[in-house]
Amino acid sequence: LKASKATTKATAAATQVNLLLSKMAQGDIQNKAQEVKNAASEKATELGNKASETAEQAKHTAQEKKEQASNKMQEMSNDASSTGQQKSNEAGSTLESAKNTVAENFEAAKNTVSEKATEAANFVKEKTGMDQ
Repeated sequence: LKASKATTKATAAATQVNLLLSKMAQGDIQNKAQEVKNAASEKATELGNKASETAEQAKHTAQEKKEQASNKMQEMSNDASSTGQQKSNEAGSTLESAKNTVAENFEAAKNTVSEKATEAANFVKEKTGMDQ
């Protein structure tokens, strides 16, 4: 009977130890699960922050590129305008020069015609002895 009681007590003690070990293992599993959950949450936050930072950098880069393109277009527009004005000025200068040349040539031709007319009149006068 004593042996039976001792066996019963030993079995009950073993059962208590098994329950205690089971609870400890369950607690360890829960703790590990919580650690994994926390680590995953931290990593997700870190990745989210990195994505936000990358998006912000991309936004700034796009803005800079837009400004550079706008400045380049303005510069090209200014260059084209300046070149157009320069060509217009050159054309005006060429036109003025051509006008002056025509006027000078006309004046020279007029003087030449006048001189030749005078020479012809003098020649006739000399040959005929008369004033024309």
